[in-house]
Amino acid sequence: MPQTLRVMLLLLLATTTLFAQKKKRKSSSRKKKAPVTVVSQGIFPLKVSKNGRYLTDKHGRPFLLNADAGWNLLSKLKIEEAKVYLSARNAQQFNTVFVQLLPTEPDEANAYGQFPFASKGDFSNPNEKYFQYVEEVVRYAAHLQIVVALAPAWLGCCKTNWDEVQRKNGTDKCRLYGGYLGKRFNKFSNILWVMGGDRDPQQEEIVQRAMAEGIKAEAPHHLMTYHAASSHSSTDVAGKEAWLDFSMTYTYFRGKTGAWTMEMPQVYEASLKEHNKNPRKVFILGESQYEDEKDGNAQMIRRQAYWSLLSGGSGHCYGSSVADFGDDWRQKLQLRGAQDMELYYKIFSGLPWYLFRPDTTDEVLVEGRGTYGNDDYSVVSVLPNNRMAAIYIPTSRTLKVNVGKINGTNIRALWINPQTNKRFIGGYFKPQGIRELTPPTLDEDWLLLLGNVGRK
Repeated sequence: MPQTLRVMLLLLLATTTLFAQKKKRKSSSRKKKAPVTVVSQGIFPLKVSKNGRYLTDKHGRPFLLNADAGWNLLSKLKIEEAKVYLSARNAQQFNTVFVQLLPTEPDEANAYGQFPFASKGDFSNPNEKYFQYVEEVVRYAAHLQIVVALAPAWLGCCKTNWDEVQRKNGTDKCRLYGGYLGKRFNKFSNILWVMGGDRDPQQEEIVQRAMAEGIKAEAPHHLMTYHAASSHSSTDVAGKEAWLDFSMTYTYFRGKTGAWTMEMPQVYEASLKEHNKNPRKVFILGESQYEDEKDGNAQMIRRQAYWSLLSGGSGHCYGSSVADFGDDWRQKLQLRGAQDMELYYKIFSGLPWYLFRPDTTDEVLVEGRGTYGNDDYSVVSVLPNNRMAAIYIPTSRTLKVNVGKINGTNIRALWINPQTNKRFIGGYFKPQGIRELTPPTLDEDWLLLLGNVGRK
């Protein structure tokens, strides 16, 4: 072989070997780097607005809480199933899910067969693998910009669930458990905490306070509320607690009995009561009629959401049997009420809902309000400067409205169908006198907006 050719081959071999060695070193170097866990912060944490009337994102923008009850998510689903559920609800405009952190009963495990505590019911000995799974779910929710409202230990309405276990653990272990949760999850900003659980704090008041204070000590940026017994709100039973950041109302409808067999108030009654409290806290409708439970339907779901928001609320939690995650939970994701809540969110996201104030006078809605305490009652809400009024009628009817009470030069009446989001102009009026307005069709419920649009 000629000398020149031999030299060229040796140079080529050396270059190839050197390149391979560099590539191997780079590859080895990359493998040695520790993985970095990044939790998406997005628009969280949620805060209470400066005026104490609504929730905001971390930038101070109003946050309309549109929640789904997914109570048994962590105990019934594996991670891939949880992702399916969260992705589906995200596509339907739900921005919050309510979840029980622990299985329904102390002797139950999650879908992986993992128990929350290494020793049954011992709050001082949490099971690492169980809470690793919880982190996976919360992290994926953060990726979707979904808030996870976690109930740390559900009390339960009927002497089941975790009420007796909490009392047996005592204040020290409950505070320790709360501190563990706060420290473990404080890296996540998409968390709310829901104390209680379908029960007023009676014998459990001391241990619930200890647990809440333990969480707050380690995660002060996480907002906290209390899930009371039906017909009561958070401020009814825990209003003096320093850790209570916002309130939840919980009621169904008149004719149904709740806590201590008392007749429940209508959603708008409970909401107006909460709105008129002094001092006032931000509140949401935390639980009410589930769509596919006895007496439930999509129209009732719409009533609850619209009644609450236009009576001073800051959001609503939709409920269905999906919360139990039975065999048909995927099919139940498409219930009509869930679709209506998607429209509800879209409708009010385009309105200054956070500025509306309930109007229980006859100044704007002169006739057609319905009967207070009944299912046909219409709620009215107005902007502080009276440049707009929103009227929700749960059943179709002709209304008499005083357009002279709307501030402006050219008042437009706009009908919105809550079932379709289709809009119909009801007319343009000078700001004077009483006008009769009838919905375009006799379809169940309607939202009427009266507002100034300037010159026609």
